[in-house]
Order: sequence, then C-alpha cells, then structure tokens
Amino acid sequence: MLKSKGKIQIGIYLVSVLMMGVVGIASALSVIGSNFPELSQTDVQTLISIPCIVIIPVTLIVGKLMQVMSKKLLALIGIVLFLVGGVVPAFMTSFLALQVLRGVFGAGVGILQVVSTALVAENFEGAERDRVQGNLQAFQMLGCAIMVFVGGWLATLGWNVVFYVHLIGVISLVVALTCLPNVKPSAQAKAAGSAPAEKGKLTGKMWVWMIIAFFVFCTGQIYSNGNAYLLTEKGIGDSAASGLGMAFFCAGGILMGLFYGKLANALKGYTMGVGFLVMALSYAVMAFAPSIVVFYIGCLILGLGMSVVMPGVFLNVGNSVGPAAVGMALSIATCVQNFGQFCSPYLVNPVAQALGGEMPNVASFYVAAGVGALLGVIMLVKGAADGKKA
Repeated sequence: MLKSKGKIQIGIYLVSVLMMGVVGIASALSVIGSNFPELSQTDVQTLISIPCIVIIPVTLIVGKLMQVMSKKLLALIGIVLFLVGGVVPAFMTSFLALQVLRGVFGAGVGILQVVSTALVAENFEGAERDRVQGNLQAFQMLGCAIMVFVGGWLATLGWNVVFYVHLIGVISLVVALTCLPNVKPSAQAKAAGSAPAEKGKLTGKMWVWMIIAFFVFCTGQIYSNGNAYLLTEKGIGDSAASGLGMAFFCAGGILMGLFYGKLANALKGYTMGVGFLVMALSYAVMAFAPSIVVFYIGCLILGLGMSVVMPGVFLNVGNSVGPAAVGMALSIATCVQNFGQFCSPYLVNPVAQALGGEMPNVASFYVAAGVGALLGVIMLVKGAADGKKA
C-alpha cells in the first residue's frame, strides 16, 4: 500500500511540474516583443493572458469530465495538449498563430491544474494530504524554475527557440503513463458503497475567499508579465537575467513549499497575513532594485511569500464548504486564479502608466506592493479576530 501511494505521489509530482507552464516563456516576452515591433507590451503579454482565460472554461469542463473519465486519461490528454500548444509555436512566424497555439496550451495546463489537485484529494487524507499538497506546490515551483531559467537562456538564441522549453512535458507524459492509477469513476462509486450522496453547497465564506483569490493572482501575475520589462526599463538585465530571476523566485517557492505545513501550524490564523506582507516587501525590493543582485533577492522573497499565500487560498477554499462541494469549490477557485491572471495586465498597466510616467513597469511593481500590504493588514486583523473568538 505504501509502495503504491509512493508511486502515485511520483506521478502527481511529475505532472504538477507543468502546472505553471503558462509563465515558462515569461522571461522571453521582451525578446518576443522586439520581433513584433508593431505590437504593444499589452499585446505581447496576451501570450501569457490567453492561456489563463482559456483555462477558465476548461477547468469547469474537466470537473464534469472527471465524473465519466479516469483522471489518468485526462492527465495524458492534458500533457499532449501542453506539448502541442507549447512546442509547435517554435515553427510559427505569425503572432496570431502563436496566440491560437497558446490557447491550445492553456487547455492542457487547465486540465493538469484540476487533475493534479483532484488526485491529491482522492488519494490522501488528513496530515498526509497537507504534506502532499505542500510537496505538490514545491514541484510546481520546481517546474516553473526549470522552464523560466532554461527559457531565458533559450531566448538568447532566438525568440522562437524559447518554445522548446516545453519539451519537459515528455518526461511528465512517460511518468503519468507508468505511475498514475487508472481508476474509472464507476469503480470509485462502487468502492464507496451505497451510502447516500451528500448534496454539495457553496457558502458565502467561499465566495469571500474567491474575491481574495482574484487579487492574489492578479497581483502575482504582475511579476510574471512584467519582470523582463522591468529589467529592461531599469537597464540592469536581459532575458537571461530575467530567467535567472524567475529561478530564484521558484527556489523560494520550493523551499517554502517543503516547510509550509510547519509554518502554517506555527502561525495559524496569521499565516495568510504574513504571506501577503512578505509579497509586498518583495515587490518593493524589486521596484527599488539598483542592481541585478538586489532584484534576485526580491525574486527569492516573492517565491517565499507566494508559496505561503497560494496553498493557503486553496486550503481555505476547501475548508469553507462541506466535503461534497470541495471539488466544485476548487474548480471555481482555479477559474478565479486564471481570471485574475488574465485581467492583470488590463487592470494594472493603465494604472501603472498613469502613475509611472517613463517607468510604468517600476510603478506596476509598487502597485503590487501596495495591494499586498493592504491584504496583509486585512488578513492579520482577521487572524486576530478569529483568535479572540477561539
């Protein structure tokens, strides 16, 4: 049994390395943009935002498909779409073709995001589930680190070469084939016995967490969309430096993912507030950074903060509803995550341009710092209030 559980964990972790694939080309956005000079920065950033918006309906569809198809089959379909939508753009010269293929890519990532978390909920319980969820976050960040670091280096060889970074999906495909259990929904229902089904109910508390999630991911996307432009604007780095910065970000995420359970147990209700304040600090450090070294420090701090906030959001969403509604609540949260990421450039860029003058990207990072600080204070007050009630 333990051996079987370990094999399933390997399958989940190696699928989860693709979950942040949308930002795999983020460090190359400025290089891609230079090849399409007729496009604005916001236009180029659609290569990140289009997958995010496609993921939204995909997550809801996958929630239904999991009732009739095995999660292993869905994972394999997701990885194939990841590879097709991720690698084929290397052979394209039309920006419209890039956008269409990024939509295909987003469909693959959307499937993998839902299936990975569903596999954790299905196969693990209690403290073991928290540990596996933390490890999933760490592997998710590891995959992000590999893709953005290698992607930044590949971008120095050519704007289209960066898309080869998605070949990492071949490894995930092989592991998913060999390690994930092929359990059909009908078999699960039979194993569950004849107990009456509980009706899932979405709560008001869950919707409050959805609002928080929107601002979390809208703010977090400022880094993915803007870090390459920030370095160019400040004159302290290129696409390779941006890729290394993303690697530092992911390193912080990996480290915190491994220790998230212990930190959450120590900070309890204050965990989210501390995470938001760490995020705010990181954005301020990067916006101020007079050198690439200081920028890397900010990236590392952001990874630490995001890996406190992200699992906290999904755990609180799951805890805000009854067991029968957890799957739907997490699907909605994934939709909100990607909707926030999609909206980010359209909400932030106009504000940053109005405030930043000749340095709008610096201004956008200060905006993120302000939002993070505000959310941090709100969550600390909430934590104190909840502590008094207890």
